[in-house]
Amino acid sequence: MDFIQRIFLMTVLFGFSAPLLAENVEAQVDWNRRVAMGFGISGHVKLVKLKVGSRVAMNGQLVTLDSSLLEIAHSRSVNAVQIRETEVDEYRAMMEREQTLFDEGSLSAVSLDQTALELSRRELALSNAKLELKQTGYMLELALLRAPFDAWIVDSDFTVGQYVYHESEDPPVITLAERGRYLARAVVDAQTLSAIENAKELKIIVGDSVYVTVGARLGIEPVSGSSGNSRYRVAFEFTSDDLIRPGTACSISVF
Repeated sequence: MDFIQRIFLMTVLFGFSAPLLAENVEAQVDWNRRVAMGFGISGHVKLVKLKVGSRVAMNGQLVTLDSSLLEIAHSRSVNAVQIRETEVDEYRAMMEREQTLFDEGSLSAVSLDQTALELSRRELALSNAKLELKQTGYMLELALLRAPFDAWIVDSDFTVGQYVYHESEDPPVITLAERGRYLARAVVDAQTLSAIENAKELKIIVGDSVYVTVGARLGIEPVSGSSGNSRYRVAFEFTSDDLIRPGTACSISVF
């Protein structure tokens, strides 16, 4: 009889202790990455591709400035490179012929050196033309804003026809938040932080949805003003294809 009572008591105690193995920490959802992007050159806005609230894929076009003059300069640079390449090819062929004549004794060293000098000048001119081409290509890229990652468009100051002066004190920007990745942020005491550090599994609960954490950022310094009872900031990264607005209440389940 005593044996049966002990088994019953152990079962009851286990039933009470099992829920204590998991601790829920109240938290809030936040963006994983949020950036504000502006132009590095001035000009008129030609195209605003998407509206606030839209999805955009990585490298997707956001806003474009009128780049007509830049495109003309870039075309000239392309032509200049082609011309210089032709000149270099011609002088290299000439150099080979004159080297053969020199080896046969039919051409003086002075003439050969003169051709070699002209070839060097043409090669230098080609290098400069290629640098100019890179510069005009870079300027064209500056006239276009692209998404650095899969994102939601949070806000935008751009409208078609607007003139953008990029050196103004408050230049227009477009604000993006990373799509598909979120943070669950919380402030916890030292005991809870220790439990989190030693946890075997962490899950994020948002409404009826449960997500597995894919990364953690644990504070090592206490939050300002919490000297009496030190508290620390923690953030846990999780993924979701759905739009979860920042500020949404969630909980971190610590196992």
